[in-house]
Amino acid sequence: MGARKIIYSKGTQLTVYIDNRKGTLAALAGFLGRHGVNIYGMALADTEGHGHVRLVVDDTEKARQLVEDSGDLVSARDVLLVQVANEPGELGRVLAALVARGLNIEYGYSTGGPGQEKGLVLMPSDLNEALKALAEFNGNS
Repeated sequence: MGARKIIYSKGTQLTVYIDNRKGTLAALAGFLGRHGVNIYGMALADTEGHGHVRLVVDDTEKARQLVEDSGDLVSARDVLLVQVANEPGELGRVLAALVARGLNIEYGYSTGGPGQEKGLVLMPSDLNEALKALAEFNGNS
């Protein structure tokens, strides 16, 4: 593991509020797929009877409009997208750069499997400061 630069950008995540029942997530994923929307990342959470799915997709505005037009509640939020090597310690490097700037991670999720790079979706306490922290980190690597 060398002093590899961290690849990052600001992205948009959609949160779709759905019923917590069999087939709801499959219907949403199928609906978006039939309309040509590719899902890059997903996190699912539930509460009593309801839930929400956080999505990062290839066409955020199209997906948002499709879901909204179908009658489901959807919101959009800027997030930090990070790409790292799938190696021990890489997540720690990213998080260390953020904590050095006094930032907290409110939530996050990842994508990728064995032999693939990891895609991280993070919600830092201050997105603009997180972007500055990673730019600074890359300048000092």
